[in-house]
Amino acid sequence: MLTYHIDYSFIRNMSQKWRWGIVAIYISVMYIFLPYGPSFWRYVLRQWGDSINYLGWFSILVLGTHFLFHLIFQRNEKDPFIYLAFFLISLTCVAVLKYMCSTGPERMHPLMYGLLCCLVFWAFKNDARKSRVYSYTLSLTFFLGVIDEIIQGLLPMRVFDVKDILMNWLSAVMAILFIAFVIKPDIHVK
Repeated sequence: MLTYHIDYSFIRNMSQKWRWGIVAIYISVMYIFLPYGPSFWRYVLRQWGDSINYLGWFSILVLGTHFLFHLIFQRNEKDPFIYLAFFLISLTCVAVLKYMCSTGPERMHPLMYGLLCCLVFWAFKNDARKSRVYSYTLSLTFFLGVIDEIIQGLLPMRVFDVKDILMNWLSAVMAILFIAFVIKPDIHVK
């Protein structure tokens, strides 16, 4: 039998200060990178060609495979509802990539904001009431996505785009649904 085990205890045992510090670093890097995004993407396209436009697809495929193996081999999950939720959320992610994202940089939104949502949830989950941790996470992630677009609207060579806000928010919703219905983390009740 194939065994698949990754020890996540260091993540669970990290202090709240470190958790919020990691969130702050991630957000800072995202915002600092905004003025350099277009020139960076042109450089990447010159180096690797159009194949780099599929990085978002590839990243989602790798993460999806990892979590599917996690469910099957590490958690030994038997509940069909969890697999149904996994596949429905995965299909929604694929639909967002296919129908809302027309360029390589746009295809990175689900990855970037899905990860941001997971980090914010991880930082909130021990501080917020169980009933509110999901709404706090979605609200903060949405707010950070709006700030991202406002900054882009102020920068030369960048534009404010409501579609990007929607993509960022949908990415956060998919991540929070994945956390709630597939990962099902232990949340400390306050």
